Amino acid sequence: MDFINGTATFIIPHYSHDEKNKKFLDDCLEGIFNQGDKNWQVVIVDDNSPSAEVKDSLKKLENVYPEKIHVIFKNSNDGPGFCRNLGVKWAYENKSPFILYNDSDDISHKNRLEKTREVFCNDCDTGVVYSTFKIIDEQNQLVPKRNVTGSILEILETHTQNPPQGKNVWIDIGTKCGYVNLTSSTSVRTELAFKYPFPPYNVAEDAHTWLRYSASGFKYVYRDDIPSLYRICQNKQDGSSSRAREGGKKAFNKKAMQIQIEGFKDAIGIALQNGGIKREEVGDLLIKLYLKLSETFKREDEGELVDYLIENAMIISETKTKKYMNNYKICQGAKKCI
Repeated sequence: MDFINGTATFIIPHYSHDEKNKKFLDDCLEGIFNQGDKNWQVVIVDDNSPSAEVKDSLKKLENVYPEKIHVIFKNSNDGPGFCRNLGVKWAYENKSPFILYNDSDDISHKNRLEKTREVFCNDCDTGVVYSTFKIIDEQNQLVPKRNVTGSILEILETHTQNPPQGKNVWIDIGTKCGYVNLTSSTSVRTELAFKYPFPPYNVAEDAHTWLRYSASGFKYVYRDDIPSLYRICQNKQDGSSSRAREGGKKAFNKKAMQIQIEGFKDAIGIALQNGGIKREEVGDLLIKLYLKLSETFKREDEGELVDYLIENAMIISETKTKKYMNNYKICQGAKKCI
């Protein structure tokens, strides 16, 4: 793949009931058109939006910018992960060296492509480039920290303290810092994204995928100079649209926990196969995963999930759970603390 001269691909999963959200997509595309590096193409994968007006609008975009925008219209609604997989397949078949994920309501920094290409060109071992982000509302105004959930604040804190980089980042993500790279801040070698597709879930499918990317042996590289704008609409009482879709915060968090555990176990399997870890390390890694997730969900006031996770750690080894627990901020208010 030619990372210097090759055309990068922005992948945008899309779904809309009506034209009300058209402004969000327009803002998203404006961010891409404003890129300093102009060697890009966009693939929009429409997840069977029910509105004929929306689909007509996408067709017009493709007709106006035939060299830049390609639209894939699906006949079923399968979620953003499935859409991204189709976009990755398109990029792979069109020999695009790397892809940049960009959700349809988020905005890329104007230098994102330039800085990302620079990293991939300078280091053939880099598989993923990710950045920090700022949170915006419906009017593109910055959202104050008091309106941001604990799990999102945890990500931003990691970015300011010690963002994980290098190989085997999946271990730090799972056992130390938690989820670190939002989808719209993540760029990946196309061959890597093609090999490890998103799982068939609508919650935490990105976290599941990032773990497997890292376990494959490629490096993660962090950039703090190209922050994406991550949109969290403030007129929803229960957080983001994905949380609302899953039945609210509690249902979302429970499912996210289950999928992150599955993703970490899949990453363990990949790392065992390629020699990244030894089999005797698995038990300790799982204990630390459960304790880290306990710490994360403690910040979301999910006491039942915290207790469940601590129980699972203790099943593996009560002695080691007691030993490692002091490294995590989970005991206050948790019934299972020891």
